[in-house]
Amino acid sequence: MQGSSNYKIILIDNSTGGDVSNNTVLMENINKTPVISELIETGKKGTPLIVLGDGSQPRVMVVAGVHGAELPSQIAATNIINHLNGKKINGTVYVVPFAIPHNTASSTRINNGTDPDRVAHNNGTPLNNINNVSVTSNITLLADFHSAQPNDIPGKNCIIYDPTNPKSQELAGYIGNKTGSPLMEVGPYPGVLSTVSNRNGIPSVVCEVLSAHNKTDQASVELSYQYMLAFLEYSGVYKNTG
Repeated sequence: MQGSSNYKIILIDNSTGGDVSNNTVLMENINKTPVISELIETGKKGTPLIVLGDGSQPRVMVVAGVHGAELPSQIAATNIINHLNGKKINGTVYVVPFAIPHNTASSTRINNGTDPDRVAHNNGTPLNNINNVSVTSNITLLADFHSAQPNDIPGKNCIIYDPTNPKSQELAGYIGNKTGSPLMEVGPYPGVLSTVSNRNGIPSVVCEVLSAHNKTDQASVELSYQYMLAFLEYSGVYKNTG
């Protein structure tokens, strides 16, 4: 465990380690502050988690980098960490900026031959390990941030919710209203991180921005960042005042 009085960094999965600084597009677009440098170092050993706040409720979790080639959300996650570091937080914010660092390092979406966001219900997988941390940490809300390629599914900026959990739909509606993004229902896949989270009683959504894999642009990063701010505002844990 590393950190300062403002935060702590925890290694939550030692099977996923990789040097994300090998991803040149990522590194060209992040502000490599001391805290981000610590997270990159931790990522060499596995999945890094940063905890900001005093440990009290609400406890909310931001996840990015489930698909390593989807860069805008990972850049936005580093931006939100830099923004929150030292700010007053009314509760606790858990951020996983690089869910599977070795996939981010090599710019791939696939992990061990499969889509990691289809096997979150399987013990020992990277997303199952993140899910277990969310449960043991008594997380109250979770949001998973992705990017979607043009002409792929869902192929647009959108907020994806689980219709079986009314709180998921309410959270999605709030973020959608704040950002002008439409809502979609989650697909019928039991191994999606947000689906597993909702089944565990932790309201969860997926926030998608439009961006080609292994690429990024300012607009997609900014929208992903605005999704994150809206998520934090909905939870009551943090309100951005500029």
